[in-house]
Amino acid sequence: LKQTGKLPELLIACVGGGSNAMGLFHPFVDDETVKMIGVEAAGEGVDTPRHAATLSKGSPGIIHGMMTYILQDDYGQILPAHSVSAGLDYPGVGPEHAYFHDSKRVEYGSVTDEEALEAFGLLSKLEGIIPALESAHALAYLPKMIHQTKEEDLIVVNVSGRGDKDVYQVAEQVGGIKNGE
Repeated sequence: LKQTGKLPELLIACVGGGSNAMGLFHPFVDDETVKMIGVEAAGEGVDTPRHAATLSKGSPGIIHGMMTYILQDDYGQILPAHSVSAGLDYPGVGPEHAYFHDSKRVEYGSVTDEEALEAFGLLSKLEGIIPALESAHALAYLPKMIHQTKEEDLIVVNVSGRGDKDVYQVAEQVGGIKNGE
């Protein structure tokens, strides 16, 4: 912000429980000129049972003492969540995100495991930055937004964590090594 002298037009962050995104979004919540996008883990696809897209495919319920959107069956029992990223593999979402979803202040989308792995590899190869798999979900969403932006727009993608902890997981997923060997 100091470099450009203006607010960003677009913020993108991953959402599992939601703390990563809330850390980025909170200072901009009251400024409607800043568009915010939370990216959930679509796992193998939101139309399969193997995802963690609680806002896209979940319903209101109670988990860990909070009323929010959760993955649940018809009896309110928690369903398993799936993501290549352990940090996004959660069957609920923080209640702040439930509120922002319902009020339409934040837009939510999703990215599959395959898309996140591709973004992980691309940033690692092109920039030498190994993102955490959680952040790779936010990075993978950026190309989906390019057609809605202008060249001069300031876009912030929240990249947090350390991807070196995910290297073996990524290698297993893309057919490299098994069990760290």
